[in-house]
Amino acid sequence: MGRFLSPGSVAQLVERTTENREVTGSTPVGATATDRRPVTILFGLLSAFSYGYADFVGALAAKKVRALAVTAVSFSIGLVVALLLSIPMGAEFSAATVQTSIYAGISSAIAISCLYAALALGPISIVSPLTAVISAMIPVIFDVATGQELSSFAWVAVALILIAVVLVAFVTGADVRLPSLPATLYAVGAGVGFAGIFLFLDSTDPESGLAPLVVMRIVGMTLLFAGLTFLFLKNKERILERQIFTPKVFGLIVLAGIGDVLGNVFFLIATRGGALAIAAVLTSLYPIGTILLARIFLKEKIAKSQALGIALAMAACALLASG
Repeated sequence: MGRFLSPGSVAQLVERTTENREVTGSTPVGATATDRRPVTILFGLLSAFSYGYADFVGALAAKKVRALAVTAVSFSIGLVVALLLSIPMGAEFSAATVQTSIYAGISSAIAISCLYAALALGPISIVSPLTAVISAMIPVIFDVATGQELSSFAWVAVALILIAVVLVAFVTGADVRLPSLPATLYAVGAGVGFAGIFLFLDSTDPESGLAPLVVMRIVGMTLLFAGLTFLFLKNKERILERQIFTPKVFGLIVLAGIGDVLGNVFFLIATRGGALAIAAVLTSLYPIGTILLARIFLKEKIAKSQALGIALAMAACALLASG
């Protein structure tokens, strides 16, 4: 983040966030903003499930071919879906929207690259929840610091959701080990990158439609294919393996691309309908979607800690809805 964020761009981010809040209002979430709260909760949860579903099918595809190739192709498919959705939903490409969306695209490329590096070094049971918690906490801190008010009920719900994320993603076992320093740094980088996506998408003009997603995907796709080209020049390996285009693998990648871009769309609706803090923490529940799909289709068992995490998440959502 620090490599491409100048003090001026940070100031612009704060200014645009404040302007957007003046348009949508800054009523304390969980208090009197009952008209916007259901939209944020519903679409925040839909975003989490979409991301979890995309991770599930993407992971299945990544077992057959290089993960970075899967991500690059799924990004391309997601761009096509975003363009198609922008027809009925609209897209206004102002200079400010394009600039902010470019930052979101850079953040997405950094987030994905760091995430795969962290998961490769492991252990997944620690680096995954670490990434999710950081990606949720940074938007919460930023949102509150720039004027968003949260009620006591909302703060309790946020805390419960963060605990739920850790419980759902962390699976204990005899072979659990602490991550190395590089793995920890990559996990932190991924969390910061995902937080950057949330922050920059939230700061775009509410009237810009899906323009931010289109620009973000173009930038992210360009950087990911640049990474694949670098690997090709370095290792003389094919940029895209032939297996990608087999019906089964390509079908999984298509599903991953659709799920990922729908996650973006739902998050954009959630954050434009209410508080960034609430939208971000709800979206961080994406591991639940992955775990439930693995239980249904792969017959994987759900650990007691994961079941507790799912129960806490449901309780937190009920608290947000009622409080």
